Amino acid sequence: MRKTIKSVIEQTAPPFEFVVIDGGSTDESVSIINKFSDFISYWVSEPDDGIYNAMNKGTSMAHGEWCIFMNSGDTFASSTVLEQILNSGAVADLICGNTIILENPPRKEIPPPEITLHYLFKNALCHQSVLIRRVLLEKHPYDESLKIVADRKLFLQTLIIDNVSYKTVDIDISRYDMTGISTTQKVARDLEYTRVLESMFPPRIRQDYGRQLAGSLYGDTVYEKMFAEIGRRNWRAPIYHLVRGILLCLAPFEKRARFIRDIN
Repeated sequence: MRKTIKSVIEQTAPPFEFVVIDGGSTDESVSIINKFSDFISYWVSEPDDGIYNAMNKGTSMAHGEWCIFMNSGDTFASSTVLEQILNSGAVADLICGNTIILENPPRKEIPPPEITLHYLFKNALCHQSVLIRRVLLEKHPYDESLKIVADRKLFLQTLIIDNVSYKTVDIDISRYDMTGISTTQKVARDLEYTRVLESMFPPRIRQDYGRQLAGSLYGDTVYEKMFAEIGRRNWRAPIYHLVRGILLCLAPFEKRARFIRDIN
């Protein structure tokens, strides 16, 4: 948390609101927040119902035109990020920049210049690198029934259903910590996103877009259904890896099983 807070208070941009929502941490988080409280517009430490409940709380305390969210462990890419965005003159409902993914070695993820349903079916925008108009967050609060992909649902709702404006800036906005739930629980993430797609789009659209994509969650072969069912039942890792190994062996010979190669 310390590095996250420091990356915010070191921003060289004109005054901005800094809201910190802590889920009642029992580690040193509260003492760190207290140490930097003079730089924080509002903060609270209390039990919550998950990350999206915390993000909705943050939105409710914000007053500015745009919001950007950093999870504990994430940071701005440099001290001039907000100043660079301001000087770029970019104006849109969603303004998206580059993300430094903290792998070994780190890599840069650049958002597409235009957003389509096809892109969002397969990919995700990194919310740590997206400025979102606050009025959109008030109109479409993060779905707190979801644990991993409520931000992806928000992007579908705003960019595809509502057709809001979107603009990219060639600015490294965030450094993304890879220890979060969306990267450590990929099967659970993808299954949850499948349910989001099922709730938002009829079968003919899902099949039309999914037909062009590799992955266990978008097709309807017997292999894909079997793999998805394993994830839904939350079977333990040994069975998961056994089935994955069998499908990998089948993939060179059975076209319908080749989706397994794209599961990381």
